[in-house]
Amino acid sequence: MDDNTKNTQTSSQQDGQQEQAGAGQQEKLFTQADVDRIINARIARMKQDTETADTYRRERDDARRELEQYKNDAFLTSKGVIDRDYVTFKATQLMDDKTNFQQAAEKFLKENPRFMGRGFKVSTGTPDGGTGRSGVLDADIRKAMGLKG
Repeated sequence: MDDNTKNTQTSSQQDGQQEQAGAGQQEKLFTQADVDRIINARIARMKQDTETADTYRRERDDARRELEQYKNDAFLTSKGVIDRDYVTFKATQLMDDKTNFQQAAEKFLKENPRFMGRGFKVSTGTPDGGTGRSGVLDADIRKAMGLKG
């Protein structure tokens, strides 16, 4: 019993000292429910921040891939490639740390020239050498179609 009395007296003396020291200040105590609520709110904010950052990273990576795809497509178009999808696929397989897309595409096209088309040429000249008459007259065309004129 004597120990209990001493503990109680010591405890009440400490409480009295805390009250005197903190007479001007009110010490804030949190319940377990308050602590749980604060921690859960912080975890929710951190999770939301992480999800937002992940979303931004995905969008950035998608934009980079799309830009690279446009650059690669423009490169293949400048080379006159007919089937750009297939050549892109094959060039991507040839890529490594030392070989970029352009180098891989050039290597593939050198080994497989059949994928390089000559393209179409548009001529504004006349086929008869510049006389302005192509050999077939409008009247002939109209006659062949059964039209008057």
